[in-house]
Amino acid sequence: MSEENINVNEQEEVKEAAPAEPQNYVQKIEAARADFYKSYKTNRTTSNILMFVMVLGICGVMFLMMSNNQPLMIVGYVLAGLLLAGMVTFYFLTRRKLPNKTQNYIRTMTEALNEEMFNDKDFADIKVDPEEKLKMDDLVGDGIYKGASEVRSRNVVRGTFKGHHFLYGEAALVVPAQRKQATPPLFVGRYVSVPNNMKFDGRFVFVYKNPKEPLDLPNAVEDLVALEEKDDFVVYGAEGAKYRDVINSKILSQLNKIELGGHLLNMNVVFWGGHTAAYISYDDTIMSVPFDKPIDKEGFDKSFNDLLNCLKAITLE
Repeated sequence: MSEENINVNEQEEVKEAAPAEPQNYVQKIEAARADFYKSYKTNRTTSNILMFVMVLGICGVMFLMMSNNQPLMIVGYVLAGLLLAGMVTFYFLTRRKLPNKTQNYIRTMTEALNEEMFNDKDFADIKVDPEEKLKMDDLVGDGIYKGASEVRSRNVVRGTFKGHHFLYGEAALVVPAQRKQATPPLFVGRYVSVPNNMKFDGRFVFVYKNPKEPLDLPNAVEDLVALEEKDDFVVYGAEGAKYRDVINSKILSQLNKIELGGHLLNMNVVFWGGHTAAYISYDDTIMSVPFDKPIDKEGFDKSFNDLLNCLKAITLE
């Protein structure tokens, strides 16, 4: 064998031995989504075919059972029993298949997003409890929203950011339906809270809003007054309170780095003596689980940066 052939073979072996590059979070989610959507379409096609066959079968059985010919009636009853047995068997064989695949897909997506969202060097001790939910008392107790009948939450994460403990979760504050009509939630988005060392009475609520389409605005600030108000920014506090004497200007500067628009609809930040919480509202592109189309990488990347800037701000003293 020539030296040239030997070199070619060695290069091929090196290529084969080279480890595959790790997938980024989008690739992981897309692989899981494509697998799930394929199963969904297969299940739907199979169900439609079986439904068509069952309709034909029921028509045939009814024709046989209503005939005056006893042998045909017997055949009809037998076929009816077989049809019923087939329906029951199909139900028990498939009833958990798609729900299980759905749960696996959502779990894969959540894990991939968390891996990317909390990969900054300032995060540590990240813990995810799939069973933990955000508590209604905590969110209502922040003094931003009132009238919620239920808090729906997922992906509750605890950890530290620059040594500060934080609680994170994705949530929707649901209100009761009126006259049997669905009412928009008070808030849908990402919630994060941290303890602080501030000492003052009452609370300050900072509202960053899109002036063209303000959504998820506070509805529990009647006891406060607007200390400062612009088209896209409002600060609520007790009458006569001087928030700039309490809230570090660096916090305000850092919060101002978060740009509203696109998928980011609104942001409410509340400061209490000892506790800070932020409600970051997003549209369905960020908050829903995509099934039939790829995720918006640019939108998610920005949302991760939003959370990072928010934590950088509310952990400043």
